[in-house]
Amino acid sequence: MLTFFTDPYKDELLYGAIGRYHYYVGNIDYKDTLREIFENESVIPSLELCGYLDGVSKNLGEKYTPDYIINNHTIFPFYAPFMPICRRKELINDMKNKDGKGLYTKIGMVAGSVCKKEGIYYCPMCSKNEIKKYGEAYIHREHQLQGVFLCPNNGVKLKRYKIDRANLSRLEFIRLNEKLLDLNVEYENNEDIYRKLLKISETAYYILNNNLYHLNKDILAKKYKENLYSKGLLSVNKRVKQQELYEEFIKFYGITFLEVMESSIDKNDEYNWLKVITRNSKRTVHPIRHILLINFLVEDIEEFFRSEEIDKYNLFGKPPWTCLNPVAEHYKKDVVESLVITADYKTRLPVGTFLCNCGFTYSRKGPDKDIKDRYKVGRVKKFGHVWEDTLKGYLQQGNYSLKKLAKIMQCDPKTIIKFDKKLNINYFDTSIIRIEKPNIKKQNNNIDIQDYKENILNIINKYPNYSRTQIRELCKKEYSYLYKHDGNWLFKNLPQGIDRKNIDYKSNKRVDWEKRDVEVLESIKQQYKGLLLREKPVRVTKGNLCKGVGILPIVEKQLDKLPGTKEYLDSILESVEEFQLRRSKLIIEKKVEAKERLRLWEVQRLAGIKTEDFSKIRTNLEEYIDRGYKH
Repeated sequence: MLTFFTDPYKDELLYGAIGRYHYYVGNIDYKDTLREIFENESVIPSLELCGYLDGVSKNLGEKYTPDYIINNHTIFPFYAPFMPICRRKELINDMKNKDGKGLYTKIGMVAGSVCKKEGIYYCPMCSKNEIKKYGEAYIHREHQLQGVFLCPNNGVKLKRYKIDRANLSRLEFIRLNEKLLDLNVEYENNEDIYRKLLKISETAYYILNNNLYHLNKDILAKKYKENLYSKGLLSVNKRVKQQELYEEFIKFYGITFLEVMESSIDKNDEYNWLKVITRNSKRTVHPIRHILLINFLVEDIEEFFRSEEIDKYNLFGKPPWTCLNPVAEHYKKDVVESLVITADYKTRLPVGTFLCNCGFTYSRKGPDKDIKDRYKVGRVKKFGHVWEDTLKGYLQQGNYSLKKLAKIMQCDPKTIIKFDKKLNINYFDTSIIRIEKPNIKKQNNNIDIQDYKENILNIINKYPNYSRTQIRELCKKEYSYLYKHDGNWLFKNLPQGIDRKNIDYKSNKRVDWEKRDVEVLESIKQQYKGLLLREKPVRVTKGNLCKGVGILPIVEKQLDKLPGTKEYLDSILESVEEFQLRRSKLIIEKKVEAKERLRLWEVQRLAGIKTEDFSKIRTNLEEYIDRGYKH
């Protein structure tokens, strides 16, 4: 066992740690290092994956078990969730006990690789920080992943190390030399591409560091269907709507970005990777393409991998289902094995028809959204022999009224009469059946009429010059109730009506418009202050300002007679673009206050603005940011 070894840093490849060991112990010949670490001088060093890990573990000590090295200092966890279980076990066994030959072929990094990397990659910002903290930079495993072009820790572009392994001896280990590192930081200029690349890199890093061995190819296939169903991309019979999926997927990423990721899709190819990944195919698909699909399906990557296998796309839950025959011994127990799912001919929503062995058959529209939905009946299609035999017994006893029997059997009284004849009992045939209808007269026990009267009087006192029509607009509920139940009081207290015979419609004397202008203006100013204080921004429009205080009709029809109000409205009303600009500025201010990184693409997403519309206000926002967030 070695008495000294360079402990790997967080996310450092074992290859890099061995390279630093070789440097610090001062070995001249790399065969000496291989003999000390692997006890075999003919081992060929491998960058991302390693072999002979059982032997390495014995030499390095108990802390460095083969599983610890695989999970923390190789890229294997990035590929593991997307493999069949048998292949995963085979690869782990090869890394522990064999020389590692053929690992890259089995894992899929040679033939059919996506965004294949040649050489060693590093992040200039990470390297700069490491040199300052540790005195040296090291080789990160997340920076070597295929399809990862940005550092997931800071969004900086990765750079290729100047020394190429292809030009060195196969036995040689490379250590990052500070003098050969380009520490100038660069970012992706295209914000849309940058946002998508960063999301991919962050997702890849999450997969790499969370050892998702509880997942496998089959479980992921079910998760994909759950989320495809949530997006409306699964048919009633659980088939993927491939054409719609293709269109939505292309719309989400764009053809250019998919070309960057070497993941273009030929929709006419029956075996394009998107169809393969969403079908129960034996073919394997590169992890980067799995990530492209996952990021399309969900916002929260952690929730996708953390959530339990609940079969959301199983429209009515898992079998067996519940029998809802009210007179069966197994009532509300999960005994139903037969379910037929069809589509409603109007809405195309799924309709489940449940058939129990007791003969009771019922249906309901889906999908079930809550556990309570399992106990709902949309329509009884067949009552069945158990229900009919029970009813027959009750009818023959002759001890129950029609209403009582309908309650026991949980059906309409007319259904009891129908089966009474069908079963040839005819118990209710000799009497005149009167089916009682529920009393639908509205009860007003909870209404305080005095409270309604006080509300009306308060409005009249607040707006003494308002007409009856305007008062009614402000107190619709109270006015309607009092009109029906105490009309005398209502019309006695309302403003006096205008005798239309005496109105000179060409005269303005019947209304003091100057006073009205002041009142309306004051109401709008109060509403405007309220709108601006709302946590969720609301566009400043006539409707939003005037509806709440019942002055919209007068503003729309008589605005020319309200010059002060008109001038004020012209100064505050927002166009759609102005509202989008205000919304975006509020988001920027919140991010600055919270000391969060400011990225315009993120502001656009949080504001919910289309790219085409956002481009119109982008320059304004950039100037706003340059001014230091001052209006």
